[in-house]
Amino acid sequence: MREVAYKALWFMTACSSTTAYAEEKIVIGSKSVEPFSTANLSEWTIGLFAVLVVIGIVAWIAKRFSGFGVNQVGHMNVVSGISVGHREKVLLIRAGEQHLLLGVAPGRVQTLHTFEKGEITDIAASQTSNFQETMRNALSKKAEQ
Repeated sequence: MREVAYKALWFMTACSSTTAYAEEKIVIGSKSVEPFSTANLSEWTIGLFAVLVVIGIVAWIAKRFSGFGVNQVGHMNVVSGISVGHREKVLLIRAGEQHLLLGVAPGRVQTLHTFEKGEITDIAASQTSNFQETMRNALSKKAEQ
């Protein structure tokens, strides 16, 4: 009796099991023998596009957040600059107490002039004071009206 119950249970399990009679799933490109079939090329294209998107995102993040160290306090900073050509600039650099006028071109930086100590006043401080004076004058004129 017990043996018949086991055989019946085994038969029901075998009949109801989907894996016993299921066909093997066909995955696109897995059975393809030709390397340049449409299925393989579409997989390669999607994979390449995904990798390029990841590289682009990482490059954008690196470019976006690489400026954290730019505003560090130091003894050198760019006081002013002007573009004199398509790829050439003239920069006024303050290094400690000395000011340097530099010509910058692709692959080349040349000192154009070295100013003596005290020959140039700090332009940023004078611009700030001019802005403050202009703002005070504008606000006082508005208050009078």
